[in-house]
Amino acid sequence: MKTTIVIADDHELVGKSISALLRDEPNFDVIGECNNGRDLLCMVERLRPNVAIVDVAMPEMNGLEAALRLRDIGGMTRVIMLTSYTDEGYLQAALEARVAGYIVKSGAADDLIRAIHVGTRRNAYFSPEVAGVADRLRSGRPGFGRAAHSDSRKLSPREREVLQLIGEGNSMVEIAARLGIRDSTVKDHRKHIKEKLGIHRTAELTRYAISIGMIRAEPPEIREAD
Repeated sequence: MKTTIVIADDHELVGKSISALLRDEPNFDVIGECNNGRDLLCMVERLRPNVAIVDVAMPEMNGLEAALRLRDIGGMTRVIMLTSYTDEGYLQAALEARVAGYIVKSGAADDLIRAIHVGTRRNAYFSPEVAGVADRLRSGRPGFGRAAHSDSRKLSPREREVLQLIGEGNSMVEIAARLGIRDSTVKDHRKHIKEKLGIHRTAELTRYAISIGMIRAEPPEIREAD
């Protein structure tokens, strides 16, 4: 029986390249592709794949948040993060989501294939670039770079959704429409997010979302303000 796989990456060229790579493997079957975490959740629920290959930084809902949701939902789909981030904080968040693999995009293509084989055996595989840090984190030994990600865990899943949408530049009205809630509810979420994170200005929420990899630092006005 073939291993069924879905891919979530907001760069179409990257997603297509991964799909082509995996389709060359006789025991793999790529059954779906999408470009954000929200669509990934729907796709997993509908298709029930064995494995989900997930980018970290994606619009609307990032890969780490999607992995956390899939962990809480349960089910048999194993999540493998495919990312350019090697910072300890991202690894810690991935471990909390109980991912089956964490693969660095700059590494060998064989790493991804190996991670799929290992992950479907209910184990976890980490690229050589991050394996040592992952082992240390799993053993509970202290390290650096985890504070911001730990702070984000204070937020509820809905608050993290709102934070990402704020960071992407959406207005309160746009966020309300996207999530199907009232404008006043969005404002309440924003207030609670600021209180929990100790942040006072909305612009600082954007910088915080960038600092933990929730969104990419692409808008030029944000880079100039830092």
